[in-house]
Amino acid sequence: MKTVLRMASVLVLGAVAGTSWANGPDAAPLPAVETVIERALARAQKEAENDRTFKATYIFTRSKTNEYRNIRGNLTKRRVKTSVNEPSRRGGEDLDVVAIKDSTSTNRVSSDTSLHKRELLANTNLVQRFTFELLGREMVGGRPALLVEFKPSDKKFPNSSFKERCLSKVAGRVWLDEEEYAVVKAEARLTEGIGVVGGLVGAVHKFDFKFDRERTAEGIWYTRLLTWHLKMREVIVERTIDCVETKTDVRKAH
Repeated sequence: MKTVLRMASVLVLGAVAGTSWANGPDAAPLPAVETVIERALARAQKEAENDRTFKATYIFTRSKTNEYRNIRGNLTKRRVKTSVNEPSRRGGEDLDVVAIKDSTSTNRVSSDTSLHKRELLANTNLVQRFTFELLGREMVGGRPALLVEFKPSDKKFPNSSFKERCLSKVAGRVWLDEEEYAVVKAEARLTEGIGVVGGLVGAVHKFDFKFDRERTAEGIWYTRLLTWHLKMREVIVERTIDCVETKTDVRKAH
């Protein structure tokens, strides 16, 4: 289970408020998609600093819920963890952890389900694996964003590792803030199933991933909502996993 979960998390490497179209006759011309990707790559280099600044200067509550279901759809485990980030206190403070014992497996499930949302835009080798189409302009959170659709390129790339096979089967959309070219939201999906070690160790049947970000008054971006759904098999055990992670009560530390 731990191996399959870790491998499944790399699927998002193929990616990264109401909405309304802003492509009327008076709208500014759309930039070339090549320009959009170039500026997004430049912005991606600043994301690590952005994240450090957010954690160092804002108080917020982080809640994460993982639910595990067997092949019949019955809940076998539910893990809820809530913590508060307080810049004045190193690492924040865990407030609550609730879990239902997994009755179908004795394997320890990895708690590390962090998904690297910036990897695609920060790595030109990954970018070359995809084709991009600029679909238009939308308003997201009151700010104009450019909507880019991506899918695997027809070019031949190495597919010897599980990660590389995942990248060859990931498609989705990403919204980029038109002023700052930061990722506002993204959604990615596995277009078809992938076996682990030829399907003998396990298989990922389905994987969907989404996240939404917000911008603080000071211009710092953070992930407000992250969700993913995984349908998988480990040897002979079929199960699904759903994850929901939120950041709420975001405020500037005094």
